[in-house]
Amino acid sequence: MSPPTVKTDNDNDNDNDKPLISPLIISPESIAKQEPESFPEVDLDLEVEPSLGLGVDGGRGQVTWKTLISAPQTRTDSLTAGIATCPPRTGHLCPHRHRQAEIYHVTQGHGVVEIDGVESAVQAGTVVYIPGNAKHGIRNTDPERELTWFYVFAADGFGEIQYRF
Repeated sequence: MSPPTVKTDNDNDNDNDKPLISPLIISPESIAKQEPESFPEVDLDLEVEPSLGLGVDGGRGQVTWKTLISAPQTRTDSLTAGIATCPPRTGHLCPHRHRQAEIYHVTQGHGVVEIDGVESAVQAGTVVYIPGNAKHGIRNTDPERELTWFYVFAADGFGEIQYRF
């Protein structure tokens, strides 16, 4: 058996064909200026294709997000991360699946997360690991405050995430 190969930082891995990856620091001011995204509105009066993936309530939820780290918009790989927010009382993200594992770190408010039919209370400080393809959703139970969480996907970019409601 041969000994393992040891490389130094000076060794050339012949990565010339890979995109340039670099450290990234995003200021709170930059995050605050970013416009939140949401799922597109669905006109329920029209005939809806089953492939649209609607939740039980006919939608995908009341949730907005700001994707902060995601290739190719950022020079990063391996992880996609951002901040999601549900409004007080009625905010929710309908149960859904995607191939990639995901982590939630709740930063504000409290609510309930459901993973494969099991509901658990969450609050600021709670960390949740969601295995790939697990059916999961979250809802805000706080009557006054938004439910906010930092999310991380095991994916190079948000474009790789295919939600299946």
